[in-house]
Amino acid sequence: MTTYFPEAVWETKRAKEKGFPVIIGGPHVIADPVSSLQQSGADFACDGEGEIALASLLNGESCDQIPGLVWREGSEIRRSQAAVFYPDIDDFGEPAWDLIDPRTYPPAPHGMIARDFPLAPIITTRGCPYKCSYCSAPITAGKKMRYRDPKKVVDEIERLVNEYGVKEIQIEDDNFTMKREHVLAMCNELLERKIKVLWSLPNGVRIDRLDKEMLREMKRAGCYLMALGIESANERILDMVSKHLKPSMVRGVVNDVVEAGIEAWGFFMIGFPTETRAEIDNTVEFALSLPLSRLQFTKTTPLPGTPIYDWWREKIGGGQEIDWSKFNYYEFDADWSEVSAAEIGKIQRRAHFAFYSRPRNFLKVARSLRLSQYRYALKRLTNLGTFRSHNMPTLSTPAGAYSGSPPSA
Repeated sequence: MTTYFPEAVWETKRAKEKGFPVIIGGPHVIADPVSSLQQSGADFACDGEGEIALASLLNGESCDQIPGLVWREGSEIRRSQAAVFYPDIDDFGEPAWDLIDPRTYPPAPHGMIARDFPLAPIITTRGCPYKCSYCSAPITAGKKMRYRDPKKVVDEIERLVNEYGVKEIQIEDDNFTMKREHVLAMCNELLERKIKVLWSLPNGVRIDRLDKEMLREMKRAGCYLMALGIESANERILDMVSKHLKPSMVRGVVNDVVEAGIEAWGFFMIGFPTETRAEIDNTVEFALSLPLSRLQFTKTTPLPGTPIYDWWREKIGGGQEIDWSKFNYYEFDADWSEVSAAEIGKIQRRAHFAFYSRPRNFLKVARSLRLSQYRYALKRLTNLGTFRSHNMPTLSTPAGAYSGSPPSA
């Protein structure tokens, strides 16, 4: 991801120093493959889904015959034919869990907080048909939704529980609840097989793709938490970024989630282009009024592959070098709203403090942590930023070097 691209560059350097060939991939690379290859020093970049491309490369196939591959050939960078999104993602099979044993990972999962360990992440769908201008999912995962067979999903969960002692699953889909039949079928499989495992949705779901019956079944099947992509309390902003969500329905849906016995985690963004101070204050006030178990305020950050990145590059970033180490949801610095970037950072911190200083909210989070997790939680609360595991150098690239083709807003 863009947030962790500096780490990818660092790890590529370490691998190259040991003489290893390196291939990179992921959303940032898909959105900006040529510049990513140039800047990272890697040998290959995967401009699309990596499962088949990587296997083809390792099997010795010619680079120009592998869709979605970018590679170095002498001093030149070459590209093969365009990547394709494979229609049947069950063909990819499961990860090699024996090589990434969930029992060996530290207690710092997506969202930081989990109820039980060992924990494992899985994906049950890929794709996003929406056009939110701040999100790269349609270009990095395809606009068409693709679904795994719910039985195969539960086969994987059952294997993780029985063979690796996994006690919690984090479903990382961009649109897990897009098709309610998929959700209900998976819940039914879990219930029929009597698989005792907790699961959550930390990557966020659409507010308008939830209903009471589905929520009740999710709770029965083990779901205890879901993140909700609310973003703003202002219809002007939501329409401007093509979110197409009505703030008027948000409170009712959050109440439905809580009434079903599922913890609600609200995602909010502040500092959109042209956003006024009154609109930012309205979002903060609205967020603090909802019955959420936790919330997160992030700065609006233009990620490669998104229309909002194109807008930023044209209006603000043209000709400038991009310091990717600052392209995250807490450190991004662009004065494109009525409120300065520095002030937005202060609003972020005040809003988080206002929420988590409430005794009920603080105690809920504190009680959910294991002793080994407090170090990670302390970093989150004190810095509210991206934590580098190394003394990372500044990574910049000319703004004009962007080579992706983002969709129009």
